[in-house]
Amino acid sequence: MNNQTPTALFLSRLAPSGRRPLRSQLGTVRKLLKWKGEVEDQPFHTLNYAQIEYIKRHKLDEGKSPRTINLVLFALKAIVKTGFLMGVVDDMQWRQVQAIKRLAINPSTKGKALSSCSVGQLINTCYLDKRYIGKRDCCILAIFLSTGLRRFELANLTVSDIQLDKHTLTVKSGKGKKPRKQPIPKWALTYITNWLNVRSHQAGSLFNPIWNNVIKPDRGLSSAALYQIVKARTLAATGITISPHDLRRTFITELLNQSVDLSTASKLAGHANVTTTQIYDKRDESVMKEAIDLLNYQLDDPLNGENHD
Repeated sequence: MNNQTPTALFLSRLAPSGRRPLRSQLGTVRKLLKWKGEVEDQPFHTLNYAQIEYIKRHKLDEGKSPRTINLVLFALKAIVKTGFLMGVVDDMQWRQVQAIKRLAINPSTKGKALSSCSVGQLINTCYLDKRYIGKRDCCILAIFLSTGLRRFELANLTVSDIQLDKHTLTVKSGKGKKPRKQPIPKWALTYITNWLNVRSHQAGSLFNPIWNNVIKPDRGLSSAALYQIVKARTLAATGITISPHDLRRTFITELLNQSVDLSTASKLAGHANVTTTQIYDKRDESVMKEAIDLLNYQLDDPLNGENHD
């Protein structure tokens, strides 16, 4: 018999990368409600419409961002739904809780996106490093910039996940544990091939530590190591510190710059909702100016001297 609480069951179904922030946010709710014990043991599934609205208002009064508050709402609503499916929450409570509205989110002003010129400078600078570590780091940057993978997704890549002949890679477990096939643009294949030529196609993690110019194919790089590599390489090439998530912002922004429709960009980014993709859009107001200049209804020119009476 499964004695898990709805909270524990909900959290157990998440990938570690998603579980950590949600568990942390649930911890703040536990403190607000003055509940004692582990987060997984808390009866969040018993919260009703009025109580969750109170939590939402309290978070607003604390000055929390809409994204943070929506994360809390998502977790609480999902736990109530889990309780409903487990038979410990009645239909009326579940329906009322699901009616709670998320907060509107304006595009974030945080984060950076590299220009196309800066991307070229970054890749070229790294490519000039002919050591094994240079080939590895160049491949890391190329995959981040050509696929928009999340850091944990890239850290989990194995050699068998790369299909060079099909120009694709496989993300076995993305956000929400969802797998997906990710196309790879032709320009990035060169850097992937260069790395595999020195790493070999031996099974294991795609990216490995390198000690004294010796590759360790039996070990993989952690998400933290990938962060430091991107930070160091971008600082050296561009003079500014860029995170892996900024490279993801760059990928999405450049897709939109090149007139890829929002729905397609969202799918390529592995987003479940196009609203999330919009948050990553770092284009400036000149894009709107260019778009409006293209608006043309093929009307007669009122200044050409014709009489329209």
